[in-house]
Amino acid sequence: MLPQNVDQLEKVSSYAEENGIFTIISPCIITENRYQNMDRKEDLVFSEEEIKKVIRFYRSGHFQWDFHRDRLVRYLESGVMKKPCSAGFNYLFIRSNGEVYPCPLIRVGLGNIKEAGIEDLFLSKAASSFRKKVGRYRECKTCTEPGLERYALPFEGFTYLSLMMKMGKRDFLDLHHHMGLDKYLS
Repeated sequence: MLPQNVDQLEKVSSYAEENGIFTIISPCIITENRYQNMDRKEDLVFSEEEIKKVIRFYRSGHFQWDFHRDRLVRYLESGVMKKPCSAGFNYLFIRSNGEVYPCPLIRVGLGNIKEAGIEDLFLSKAASSFRKKVGRYRECKTCTEPGLERYALPFEGFTYLSLMMKMGKRDFLDLHHHMGLDKYLS
């Protein structure tokens, strides 16, 4: 979502729900790595009024991904994101030129797959160093990237188990299917 389309979120969500379309609706991410949009930062920052509208949207029930919604509301209210992340553990971001990053948002490179094998890059000292710092990078505190969370949840056993206990089996399995995680874990 962008500041310019905050007023359209319910329409988008309703359309997706009516047509059985998987949706992820998250605030845009301003980053020098994946999106390379730092020059647009002023256009992409949400005003206080827009943040209030986004929080109302997430609380309205139009958004199906409960875990992500809860984390986003907490982030929008506090300014600090707290969620599991598996960047560098079971996720890598590879640019079209072959540059490999353990996280799409953080500009810490591991090398290039045109020059080294992906296994070598994944097992490198740089990758190990990155993994030790996941959650403590400046970008982690404001990360609204749902993909990393989506991949992390099934591998964060206690987080996923507590989510199941909180939601109940049926709602949890609906969420598991909605996020497409049944492709990985059934």
